[in-house]
Amino acid sequence: MAFKDNFRGDSAYTQIMTKIFNIFWLSILWLLCCIPVITIGASTIALYYVMLKLVKDEETTVTREFFHSFKQNFLQSLPVTVIVLVVVVVLVADFHILGAAGRAQGASFMYGFCIVLGIICAAVFSYVFPLLAKFENMVKKTFENGARLAASHIGQTLVITVVNLFPVLWFLISSQTFSAIFWIWVFVGGGVQAFVNSLFLVKIFDRLAEA
Repeated sequence: MAFKDNFRGDSAYTQIMTKIFNIFWLSILWLLCCIPVITIGASTIALYYVMLKLVKDEETTVTREFFHSFKQNFLQSLPVTVIVLVVVVVLVADFHILGAAGRAQGASFMYGFCIVLGIICAAVFSYVFPLLAKFENMVKKTFENGARLAASHIGQTLVITVVNLFPVLWFLISSQTFSAIFWIWVFVGGGVQAFVNSLFLVKIFDRLAEA
């Protein structure tokens, strides 16, 4: 009898498995909608729009609400996506150039500066898309709010940034082990990262809504 109860729609087991399935399904939806590249912003906003609801156990139809948010925020997300992509491309190019420069005078200092700048940008960007998923605001104001939240919630920001940079850090530490699970991470990593981040973001956003 207890075994059968595990499969009831309201059982803890069923709810947990449903949430896990939704996280993985959201990860796939997010990945597919990121393929055109310019849609990365709209896809990430849609991911967090649904994930923030899942974390709070709110009623949601995952696929329908994902694409509802995607369509609703597509135009708004374009300038944000372009800004983020430009920053990422510039930083990657700088790392490549500085890496090629080797031990040239000043290269080490600039390399360290780019690392710090990259971490700061990653911290701010970690809030930008979730903010757009939760609140309506102008692009400039969203980036400003992202910077404020990153600076005023240091502990949460550190965890969220590490979660978002986890694939990069893992690759740098052990490219061989990362290569072994690369395709698994490609299909489930985005959803898992968004879920972990949302555990912190819902509390931060709830306090903002009450303020």
